[in-house]
Amino acid sequence: MSANTAQNVLYSIYVDQGAVVLYLDNELDYRPGRFVSSQADYQIAYGFALQLATQKGLTLINQTSELHN
Repeated sequence: MSANTAQNVLYSIYVDQGAVVLYLDNELDYRPGRFVSSQADYQIAYGFALQLATQKGLTLINQTSELHN
């Protein structure tokens, strides 16, 4: 089964250097910062990351934005 199938896609949220960062988690890349959460649903992950950034007064960096335009 391909790593890109809908069942295997995870979106991970990290807090790093004054920003909340949303990544497409492929389990291969090192992600700096503090891990907060992973979600299989993009809308849930994005909403959570946006809310966290707003509550903490941080910038949201969406590394997946080119996939969801």
